[in-house]
Amino acid sequence: MSNPITNNPELENSSGSAPRIEAFEYFGGWILAIGLFVFGIVCLVMPTAFFSLFMNIAVGALLIYGCFSLIRYFYQGRISRSDLVNGLLALIFAALLMFNDQLPEWIIRTCFGWYCFFVFIAVLVQLLIHRYNHVRIQTSSVLFCISYGVLFVVLMFTDIVDSIMLFRLFGVYFILLSIRLMLNQIDIYSSTYRWKRGLYVSLPLVLGTLLPDIALRQINEKIRTGRDYGMKSVKRDVPAKLKCIVHIGAQGFQKVGHFTFSWKGIVYSYGNYDKNSERFFSMFGDGVYFTVPEALYFPNLVKYEHNTLFEYTIQTTPEQDERIEQMLEELKNNSIRWYNDLEKKGTASKLGDLESDYPCRLHYRTGAKFYKIKKGMFKTYWVVGDNCVLFSDVILGSIGADVLSLRGIITPGSYFDYLEQEYVKENSPIIERRVHSFAASQMSDGI
Repeated sequence: MSNPITNNPELENSSGSAPRIEAFEYFGGWILAIGLFVFGIVCLVMPTAFFSLFMNIAVGALLIYGCFSLIRYFYQGRISRSDLVNGLLALIFAALLMFNDQLPEWIIRTCFGWYCFFVFIAVLVQLLIHRYNHVRIQTSSVLFCISYGVLFVVLMFTDIVDSIMLFRLFGVYFILLSIRLMLNQIDIYSSTYRWKRGLYVSLPLVLGTLLPDIALRQINEKIRTGRDYGMKSVKRDVPAKLKCIVHIGAQGFQKVGHFTFSWKGIVYSYGNYDKNSERFFSMFGDGVYFTVPEALYFPNLVKYEHNTLFEYTIQTTPEQDERIEQMLEELKNNSIRWYNDLEKKGTASKLGDLESDYPCRLHYRTGAKFYKIKKGMFKTYWVVGDNCVLFSDVILGSIGADVLSLRGIITPGSYFDYLEQEYVKENSPIIERRVHSFAASQMSDGI
C-alpha cells in the first residue's frame, strides 16, 4: 500500500543519494569543537577570571531583559502582565547578583547538587529494581550511584567544593566534549569506520533531552517556509533489515521523544503500556512491548498521534543478523502475550470510549500485539532507567554500537544525537535517513 506521507517523490532527494555535508556545516563543526576546547581550558586554568566574566554577562543579560520586558509592558498599554512580572523578577535577580557575593556560588552549588541527587536517586531506584527482579548488578553501576550521592552531600552540606572547583570540573567536561566533536569531524570523511567507541561523552542532560524537540521545530519552520527539510537521503542503496526510529511530538511529554527499532519490517516498541500497573505518575509499571508492521505503524503515528519520525536504516552483516535474531528469540521466550481492554472485548468491538488508552487505539488501527516481560531486565519499566531507549540499545549493542556505555540518565535525545552524528560519516553503517513529518502531512492534506 502506497503511503502519501513517505512516498511523495517531490519531497525526496531527486539524486537518490545522501548529500555531502555542506562546507559551512563542516567548518562550523570544527569552530564549535575548537571553541568548546578553548572554553574548557579557560575554565580549567583561569576559573576565577571566567567566573567573574560569567557573572558580569549574567547580570548584564538580566538587566537588558528586565528593562526590555518593562518597556514592552508599558508600550503595549499594560496588556501583558507576564512582561511586568518577568521584567521585575529579572531586575530583582540582577540586583541580588550584584550586591550579594555569596548568592552566585550558592546557586551554582545548589543547582548542580540537586542534579547529582536526581541522578543518584534514578540509578539507586534502578539498582533496587534489578535486585528485586534478580538481575545481576554491575559493580560500575554501584560505584556510579555512590559517586553521585557523595557529590550531592559534599555540594549541599560541606564547603569542600567551591564554585572555582566546579568551574574546573566543567572545564574538564567541555574539553572531553570538544574532543568527541573533533573525532566526529575527523571521521566524517575517514575511509575506515567502527561502531565501537573508546570515549563517548554525551551532551548535557537538559540539552540532550530537548534536542529532538529543537530538531522538530527546525523542520517545521523549513516546511512552513517551503524549504527542503531533508525528507529522504540515501547514502547506499542496498538491502537492510534494521532501522532505528526516534518519535517526537509537539505536546507535553512527547517533546522528550520515544525510541524504537524495526527488524525485517516489524517494529518493536517498549514502554509502560499497561495502565493498571502504572505507579508514581506513570514512571513505573510492568514492562510491555508491542510488535507491529512498520507499514501500518508509521502512518498511524503521523496521522493519528501527530508525531514526526526520524528513521535511520542500518546495514548489518550476516554475523550481526544472526546475533539480532538470537536476541529477539530470547526476548520472545521471555515474554507472555498481554491483551489490552479492546482485545478483551472481542475483535468486533468499536474503539468508543477506549480511545484515550493508547494500546487500545493502536491495536484498533494497526493490529499491534502486546507482550509482557516475564523476568529479568525490563520486567519493570522505569522511566529514567530500563526505558524505551535502553530496550532498543540492547539490539544496537549486539552489533557494536555503545553510545550508552557511559552510565547515566538515558533519553531518546541521547540516541538522536548519536545517530545524527554517525549518519553524516561516509562509511558508517547508517545508510539512509528519512523524516516522516506530521507538519508536511497536514500540508499535503490541505489542512
